[in-house]
Amino acid sequence: MANHRSAPRPQAALGFTLIELLVTVVLLAIGLVALSSLFVVGIISDMKAERTQVATNRVRQELERLRSAGYSGALIHSEVFRAADGYSIVEQNADLTGCVSFSEASLPANAGAVDIRYYDSGAGIYPNLKRVSVTLSWGGGRRTQGAVRATTLLANRP
Repeated sequence: MANHRSAPRPQAALGFTLIELLVTVVLLAIGLVALSSLFVVGIISDMKAERTQVATNRVRQELERLRSAGYSGALIHSEVFRAADGYSIVEQNADLTGCVSFSEASLPANAGAVDIRYYDSGAGIYPNLKRVSVTLSWGGGRRTQGAVRATTLLANRP
C-alpha cells in the first residue's frame, strides 16, 4: 500500500474581508441616521408642546381675568386693557366691544387677540350675553408654529 499524503488544506483567513467590513459600516451608518432623525423629531415635538402649553396658559389667564371681571367688566376700555400691561386697543366700538392685541414674550413671532362681542346666534344679537374669544398664535418655523383659541360666554345676571 502506498502511503498517500493529501495536499494540505489552505487555512481559513482570520478576521473579516474588506467587503464584509464595508457592508457592516454601511448598515451601521443607515441605523445611526435613522436614530438621529428620531432625536430631531423628538426635539421638535417637545418644542411645539412647550410652546402650546405656554400659549394655552396665557389664553386661560386672559379668559379667567375677564370671567372674574364679569359681564359688566368685560369691556374694551383703556382701564381694563392698559397699554402699560402690554395691551393695544385695535378696535373699540361705541358699546365698548371690539378687539385688543397683546403679545407673549416667551413665544417667537407671536400675536394675541382678545375679542369681545355681543353674542350673535344667527337669529339675532343677545344684548345680555357677551362672547369673549382669546387667540394666541406663534411662528418659529413650519414644524413648531401653532395657535391656541378659546371662547367663553358671559351673561348679564340681574
